[in-house]
Amino acid sequence: MEKEQKKYFIAIVALFVAAFFWGSAFCVIKGTLDALTPFYLLAVRFLLAGVILLLLFATRLQFMTKRLFKRGLLLGIFLFFEFAFFTVGIKYTTASKSSFLLASYIIIIPLIYWLVAKTRPTKYAFGASATCMMGLCFILLDDLSALNKGDFYSIICAVFYAIHIVYTSKFVRDDDGILLNMMQILTGGICSLIVALIAEPFPSAVPVSAWGGITYLAIGCTIAPYVCSMFGQKYTKTSTAAVILSFESVFGCLLSALLLGERVSYRFIIGGALVVASFFVSERES
Repeated sequence: MEKEQKKYFIAIVALFVAAFFWGSAFCVIKGTLDALTPFYLLAVRFLLAGVILLLLFATRLQFMTKRLFKRGLLLGIFLFFEFAFFTVGIKYTTASKSSFLLASYIIIIPLIYWLVAKTRPTKYAFGASATCMMGLCFILLDDLSALNKGDFYSIICAVFYAIHIVYTSKFVRDDDGILLNMMQILTGGICSLIVALIAEPFPSAVPVSAWGGITYLAIGCTIAPYVCSMFGQKYTKTSTAAVILSFESVFGCLLSALLLGERVSYRFIIGGALVVASFFVSERES
């Protein structure tokens, strides 16, 4: 029992670490988009991360099964569509609306889980999602103007994000998380490269100054958080993992304030408190 509790505690920490790294991406990605078009940036980010994982864990390939290969491929397709719809959506809407609509995955997850697992989520799962969504509203929602096509793309992104989290929680229970990560990241990179070659001009040159940010996106915002999230989701409930991963928005705002000098408002403080409270609501189920 003590061993299981230790694993659970480490899993919780791993999920918070993943959320922190993903939150830090907001401070890095803007500069790298000045150097590369969106889909080429995704291709370089994912393929670089995938190759690094391949080199580090090549010996694990002997444990690759047909089922694991198919599951990693499916997760990679979900991953690609998440980022593809986000990339297209952000071009047509404001950052605040996009952030809010993407965060709506926290409400979608219990419904997706219900469909996939054929099990009704508990009242605590629904309560945690609702509390978390209220907190994210305070933090992110700033523009209540009419929806446009960019907003709809952002909503579709949120759906794929929810599906990705639910299926990751399902697959990682009985498959190697490192190999699943390797497969999904390489698949996302290949899909991004195909779209980039078709839809975007080939980059003439990438400034040396941009490679620091690109490398951080590959290692700090892809390898590290996806490995952490896979481990975390293996030993926690889907609802708990979803709530913790939503701290990405909180960490993103905090880091933007610390590193970019953006102002922290009273809405952020209230919203952050609600997001933290949602974690404890989800833990009532344990």
